[in-house]
Amino acid sequence: IIIVALVGIVAVALIVGVRGMADATKAETGPTESSLIPAFTPTEAPAITGETITGEPFDLADYAGKPIILNFWASWCAPCRREIPAIAAFAKSHPDVQVLGVDYQDNVADAAAFAKSHGATWPSVVDDGPISSRYKLPGLPTTFLINSEGQIVERILGEVTEPMLAARVKAMNEQ
Repeated sequence: IIIVALVGIVAVALIVGVRGMADATKAETGPTESSLIPAFTPTEAPAITGETITGEPFDLADYAGKPIILNFWASWCAPCRREIPAIAAFAKSHPDVQVLGVDYQDNVADAAAFAKSHGATWPSVVDDGPISSRYKLPGLPTTFLINSEGQIVERILGEVTEPMLAARVKAMNEQ
């Protein structure tokens, strides 16, 4: 039993160490092309309705006809917390693109306080699982680019930056 416990402790230490090194490397270099999920055929964005973190009604259909950045995030997610200022800067400099959020399995009061303190002024709908299931969410943070026809044209897993979003939206609009 003692040997099994020691082996388990060593295994956990190795896993934590490897993850820590990966996080440190990513923090130094930022997101890369390898953090993208392979390209896919544009698909219709699933409907989203619900209530925002500020208690307002939300319907994705209200934003039809406009390019959309749809970011899945949570206040407890460290990479999400790091990327929100970049998304806020993008939103401010690109008023022609609608930024929307999906707050995933979060404490609504914590999410609202975090959004307010970090300049995330866009609507964020509360999701306890159904929305993320329809979008086949692979993890947090994940950002979907939805064109003005309502089709998902790209899915980015991991942190985004303002220049990355600007380049991806420009490419999406040129398609």
